[in-house]
Amino acid sequence: MRIGKSKYRFFIFLGLFIITVVAVNVLSKYADVSSVSVSSVKTETNGKLSLKIGSLKGTYRVDDFSISEAGPVSISYEASSEEGTFTIKVSRSDETLWEKNVSSPETGAIEFDGVKGHYEITVETESAKRLVIKLSR
Repeated sequence: MRIGKSKYRFFIFLGLFIITVVAVNVLSKYADVSSVSVSSVKTETNGKLSLKIGSLKGTYRVDDFSISEAGPVSISYEASSEEGTFTIKVSRSDETLWEKNVSSPETGAIEFDGVKGHYEITVETESAKRLVIKLSR
């Protein structure tokens, strides 16, 4: 039994469609889209950083900085969110040096013994809304 050209094309397109649907589902399931921020505004004036995020799920890089010589590091901060909790982290080479869970408005200082190198400050959350973070170096 011979399949006509139109049926042959139909089966080719059907196969391509099925492969495309499966590929999109697999890619969307395993793609790294774990971080989403909406309406973020970051300003820095005279060593003071202010970050406002309307909504956050996942991780957001707040700031990065370098230290030229070893010694104690102290960075003043203010942090709050209207809904949800979040964690402020300071890391160097994928090693967390300092972290603080924030569930209500608070002020304090990020303090750790630093060595020469590059550091990153991030915020992580399952889900939080209207985050405000202020840093002073």
